[in-house]
Amino acid sequence: MNQYDNNTPVQNGAWKTLFQMIYQPEKRLFHRLIVVALFTAIVDASFTLVTKAIVDDIVALGPDIELLSYGLIFAGLTVSIAASIWCFIRLAGQLSTRLMYRLRKESFEHLQTLSFRFFDQNAVGWLLARITSDTNRIANVIAWGTLDLCWGVPFLIGIFVVLLVLNWQLGLIVLALVPVLLAVAVWFNLKILDSSRKLRQTNSRITAIYNESLSGVQTSKVLGREDENLHEFQSDTRKIYFQSMQNLLLTSAFYPFVNVFVSVSTGIALWLGGADVLAGTLTLGTLVAFMSYTRSLMDPMLEVSGKLAELQRATASVERVIGLLQVTPEIQDSDTVLASIQQATDAGHAVIDGGDDLIETIEFRDVSFGYKPEETVLKRFNLRVNKGETIALVGATGSGKSTIISLLCRFYEPSAGEILLNGTDYRQRSLAWLQSNLGIVQQTPFLFTGTIRSNIRYGNLDATDAEIEAAAKAVNLHDFILQMENGYETAVQEGGNNLSTGQKQLISFARAVVADPQILVMDEATSSVDTQTEHVLQHSLQQVLHGRTSFVVAHRLSTIRAADRILVIDQGELKEQGSHEMLIAQQGRYYELYRKQFQSEAESAVTGT
Repeated sequence: MNQYDNNTPVQNGAWKTLFQMIYQPEKRLFHRLIVVALFTAIVDASFTLVTKAIVDDIVALGPDIELLSYGLIFAGLTVSIAASIWCFIRLAGQLSTRLMYRLRKESFEHLQTLSFRFFDQNAVGWLLARITSDTNRIANVIAWGTLDLCWGVPFLIGIFVVLLVLNWQLGLIVLALVPVLLAVAVWFNLKILDSSRKLRQTNSRITAIYNESLSGVQTSKVLGREDENLHEFQSDTRKIYFQSMQNLLLTSAFYPFVNVFVSVSTGIALWLGGADVLAGTLTLGTLVAFMSYTRSLMDPMLEVSGKLAELQRATASVERVIGLLQVTPEIQDSDTVLASIQQATDAGHAVIDGGDDLIETIEFRDVSFGYKPEETVLKRFNLRVNKGETIALVGATGSGKSTIISLLCRFYEPSAGEILLNGTDYRQRSLAWLQSNLGIVQQTPFLFTGTIRSNIRYGNLDATDAEIEAAAKAVNLHDFILQMENGYETAVQEGGNNLSTGQKQLISFARAVVADPQILVMDEATSSVDTQTEHVLQHSLQQVLHGRTSFVVAHRLSTIRAADRILVIDQGELKEQGSHEMLIAQQGRYYELYRKQFQSEAESAVTGT
């Protein structure tokens, strides 16, 4: 389960919070839609009254009736209803689009402010569903729900009033059946919506099975798991069949039931009203109006009951989206920092927050940290790094190396202790200033859809073509790019799937270099590349790291031999530090790590594995 799926506290009520957010910016559109819906309801109700008048005049006047005037009235009503329908479809569509845009924009903007812990705790698919399907459902329910409720409810009330005015005894008999129809219609709609939701979930699961089976076909065949995959697929296929039949039965039963109910109501009106017409206590036009209005109850009842059910179902989407928007960023600038940013902006200062421009020293002072309150991943860690030093971190998986990097980059903040930049706690500096001075190359490279040039430029959006090419040359990528048919304009598919892992890593390395950061971080940057790509990176590393404060986390110890200092981390504690030669001479933990890895690499070279 995602951290913010079912247990996110939504303050002030989800719907209330949502309307406080969307009503004011769109109130003119809401008001126009409501006016048009009310006008449509009035025109709708007027058709039957005109019909009543025509029938009564035909009975009373016979051939002397003036039909032209009634024809003109009908023509006017027809034009009016056509214009109002055009208006409300246009306004509802416009409102739905604007609400969807606003919700998606605010959700996406808010996501940019959230800390890494939030993304660690919530799957990408869950977040995409909030921004896409949930916002789409909310926008449609509000826009079309406003229309249907503002048309349907006044129309129903108008029918009730007219029926009671025309003949209150007959009106009460007909209207007594309405609450029953409304309750049954709401029940059917809720059942149909629930059935449709289960059907969508099962269909999504089958799609996932399709995707996994096709993507992992080689693994399945090697392990001989075809029968198990087929059994799982058949089980879900049978499930979706029965769910589809249930949904079909509910849908097929709903509309006949409503039609029968309305027909019974109409029949009652005809039976009782017909007797009154024969007795001379009710005009024929009034009876026709009763029958017409009774039949007219069906559409608004269906629309209102359907929208009430949809509103109830949409509550979950509203709670999820509002819950997402109410998540407070764990790491953000303090009020003091925000004030310094404003002062620096007013003064035209080059540095974002008006502080020091250059980072001369970085110091971890008694830093402790845990991803959960009950655990400690890093214990009283101390380190001082001067400008231009290259620091390498080695240790077993889970020892705390990447945690140190995450704290340095302020993806997380220390649970205890301080991280000082030029002697100042980095929480007293702007987050944007720090991260604009960081260049990061991670273990798994990620490229964006676009071109090679645009992916390198992502590190510095103001970079010129010459600077992009210089960054590519610095990591020995330039010649490889020129060998491609379109050079720097070569298209990069989603996730860089048309490039090898090594090629993607070199591009991400160039992206970090083009930013010209004061601090360069390489977190297992060579662990996922082949030996040839690693040699290419090694050849360019010294030039790139020269004069730049750098932190290198590496599994392959050959990557960090030239570091100024090597830190050996074990279970969140600094156990050894020094140059490669010094640590080898000590024959401690680093010596054992190096000896085992060197022996393993030698054996691999001999066996060719």
